[in-house]
Amino acid sequence: MSKLAKILQYVLMAVGAVIIVLFYVQSGSGQFALSNLADALAATTILDGMLWWTYALVVLAIALILVLASVAVFGDKKSLKSTLLVLALAVVLVAASYFLASGNPVAVNMAEQPSATTFKLTDSLLILTYFLFVGTIVALLGGIVMNAIKKR
Repeated sequence: MSKLAKILQYVLMAVGAVIIVLFYVQSGSGQFALSNLADALAATTILDGMLWWTYALVVLAIALILVLASVAVFGDKKSLKSTLLVLALAVVLVAASYFLASGNPVAVNMAEQPSATTFKLTDSLLILTYFLFVGTIVALLGGIVMNAIKKR
């Protein structure tokens, strides 16, 4: 992994960790406890920040997929087939996530509920995250099994 990629990885992880910590400790008294859970849920500034951070990461991931795929295609013509397959898989996963998302409102203590579009996009991104998590676990276990078979 290049030096720039490692630095970017650590910066993204640090920002994500700070946002998560702020989400869990933010409340009216400055302490998170079940007794002031309603206050913590009513103050949505950190939740909004988490959602915008999630949107930014999704846009960054999509942009990197497109840029790196185009670099791979122009760098080596033989990889065109595999690159197009990966892009097609990404489009199918995003489309499936969008069509599986219900977009139904969630009962949250908020003065103004988000729009139906916001619910649909949030649900889509959550479902896409689940798909990618399962894919990661399958790839990890498949790699372990393949390495075990090759070493025999």
